[in-house]
Amino acid sequence: MKLCVDLRYATDKFPGIGRMVTALAHEFAQHPQIDQLDLLINPRNSNTHLTIPTINPKVHHHLLNAAPFSLAEAWQMRRIMATTNADWFYTPYLRVPMVPIPCKLLVTIHDVIPLTTPAPWWVKIGLRGALTLVALRANAITSVSAHAAQQVTAQLWPHRSVHAITNGVAEQFFTQQPNDTPLPPSITGPFCLCVSSNQPHKNLATLVAAWADAYMRGTIPAQSQLVLVGQFSPHRPQPWRDARYQQLPIVVIGAPDDALLNTLYRHATVFVLPSLAEGFGLPLVEAMASSLPIICHPHPAIRAVVGDAAILCDMHDSAQLAQHITSLWDDQPRQQQLREAGNQRAQLFHWRTAAAAYIQLMQSHVPQ
Repeated sequence: MKLCVDLRYATDKFPGIGRMVTALAHEFAQHPQIDQLDLLINPRNSNTHLTIPTINPKVHHHLLNAAPFSLAEAWQMRRIMATTNADWFYTPYLRVPMVPIPCKLLVTIHDVIPLTTPAPWWVKIGLRGALTLVALRANAITSVSAHAAQQVTAQLWPHRSVHAITNGVAEQFFTQQPNDTPLPPSITGPFCLCVSSNQPHKNLATLVAAWADAYMRGTIPAQSQLVLVGQFSPHRPQPWRDARYQQLPIVVIGAPDDALLNTLYRHATVFVLPSLAEGFGLPLVEAMASSLPIICHPHPAIRAVVGDAAILCDMHDSAQLAQHITSLWDDQPRQQQLREAGNQRAQLFHWRTAAAAYIQLMQSHVPQ
């Protein structure tokens, strides 16, 4: 099989999707069913930490020379695919090129959260348009969990079947050997870690309020810190900048590489994901693989990932979250129980398995 992969998303701007498609590309490059792997890369996108499969007789890099996600770039992509005679084009996001693709098209839609939670009207209209385009053009559609697949199916017109293929987790998060990457100097004590973004449904305001409440009440150590890690848009609310929290030890780290992220997971006391909705929740699996005790919301997709390996908390309630953080902070037996259960649970998620499922889907697919 000749597979072309859209690696335009292997950039700092798409930390979650970028890590997903890069991990899949590495597995595709090693899979015996893939005879030729063509990777479409736009150097105008900043990529400071994701490692792309190296060029070899099987793997080819194709550099695009146009503004990212422009019409000119789309035509370049079409010409490349026609030259390589690709059987399939895989893109990990529903923003498909606005030109005909000269091969079969496989698209992953991670979620439709803006259609099921409060979001600006223009976001909803744009997402519905993108969903319709994918439904009309894709030969096969996947999502990253059974719940997300169900949600996506309900929003697609024309109606299409959506296959659930869960994400994996990088093997480095399972290693028990410490790496050489030190903690940032700004982290000086035990800390509560959150890996997320500041999209509205990520609900960071509740976490910041809960941690601040526990800290100011003195129910967690005075030297403890809240560490927020991820891609934080300056165009969205940043609750940690609220005047009420300016004197509190809150550390914000933007888009770390996997080595630093691994160090943060290894040294954190507690991991909290306050998100009210997820398609999958990759940071949860990384935290479990790193044997980190977790507190998260009982959303169906989240529960499918963590099972019984996390404390479930209504993330609409900051007071309840503060109580959970406080009770878990010094409860060493409970922490150890969650560490062991999480690490065992994380063994269910591997990128090799995910890549094999994508390949099987493409091989068995009969166009509808």
